[in-house]
Amino acid sequence: MLLAFLGVGALLIPADYVVPFMLMMTAGSAIMMTLTHYATGTSPIIFGSGYVSLGTWWRVGFLMCVFELLVFAVIGGAWWKVLGYW
Repeated sequence: MLLAFLGVGALLIPADYVVPFMLMMTAGSAIMMTLTHYATGTSPIIFGSGYVSLGTWWRVGFLMCVFELLVFAVIGGAWWKVLGYW
């Protein structure tokens, strides 16, 4: 998605807006990849192999999403403050 935004002129927007947006896109994709058993290209293969039940996958995915949201919101927010982005 990032390449698509860059291809249509995302760099024409001032850097004060582009960098935080790109960082949020990266964080969002990382959070979504852990949530469901069909979120990434490898997830259906791992799930379809029968190593993990659907309930376990969703339970662990939920816990990872909560953890990642805390990391990105709390630690990431503080780091953005240090860097001057926020």
